Amino acid sequence: MTATQMLGWLLVAGTLCGFVFQRSRLCFVSALRDLYLFRALRMTRAILLLFLLTVTGGAFLQAGQATAHGPVAGPSPAGAWLGGAIFAVGMVLAGSCAAGAFWRLGEGQLSQLYILAGMLAGTWLYPKLPLLPSAVLQPTFNAWIAVVLLALALGLVSAWEWRQARIGQELPARPRRGLLREPWPPEWGALVMAVLLVASTAFTGQGWGVTRAFLLTDMSAAAYAIGLLAGGFLGARFGGEFRVRRPGGRAPSLIRLAGGVLMGYGARVGWGCTIGAVLTGMVNLSPQPWYWMLGAVCGAALGAVILRRLMYRYL
Repeated sequence: MTATQMLGWLLVAGTLCGFVFQRSRLCFVSALRDLYLFRALRMTRAILLLFLLTVTGGAFLQAGQATAHGPVAGPSPAGAWLGGAIFAVGMVLAGSCAAGAFWRLGEGQLSQLYILAGMLAGTWLYPKLPLLPSAVLQPTFNAWIAVVLLALALGLVSAWEWRQARIGQELPARPRRGLLREPWPPEWGALVMAVLLVASTAFTGQGWGVTRAFLLTDMSAAAYAIGLLAGGFLGARFGGEFRVRRPGGRAPSLIRLAGGVLMGYGARVGWGCTIGAVLTGMVNLSPQPWYWMLGAVCGAALGAVILRRLMYRYL
């Protein structure tokens, strides 16, 4: 596949992902933030399903040697943990991750411009205030233990969720408008995203990334990010949800800007975001995403505390 063909494919893949994210509202931020703020686990369950399907797909690719490669450079465990923690604090404050900022902007949320501007600033701030965790080789590993653990975690979360009250079940069902126009359950989004990622990796041998686009030199990440923007727009148009929405007041905008700075900086420390560091790392069976997500769980807890205090004071 030539470089031009690869860019074209990444643009298509980003568009499909943006559409899926928009229709299903699948969201890493909600999976972590809602756990701490509202004790809600619906989105956590969907993200765990996404992880389970992605790692399972990566295991089959490894067995078929579809993605065979030697060890590649990546952050140390401490660097991945720290990057995930910083990024998670930022995305809880911003209310969106890097991919979410693009597809939400596509559906008309102008507030995402503050997040993207902050990420650009945080990306370029990193060389001025570098945290340089040592790079190490990232060997692949046997994924079946991770598959079993993720399946157990998904079962526990599903059992807990099943015991909670079903709010809204007494409301009359709305008339269905078709698959593309009807909102999707987040579990559908997780299934489609996993299939897209595994198929794309098997087809091209290359994963996805978003935050590298803010370096202004990585055309692959830029193509994928533009696709997310276009996919968010298409999803909103199909669902009749496209509407240009103004950013809001000064305080929320400044909080989003600060969150974006932390995300841009954290992505440089941890070598990626929820798409590049986590999902792509999982399908390639790298240990990096596990350290990254461990840091993100800790960072989201801190971010939830900060956000709660900011809400009481300014919002």
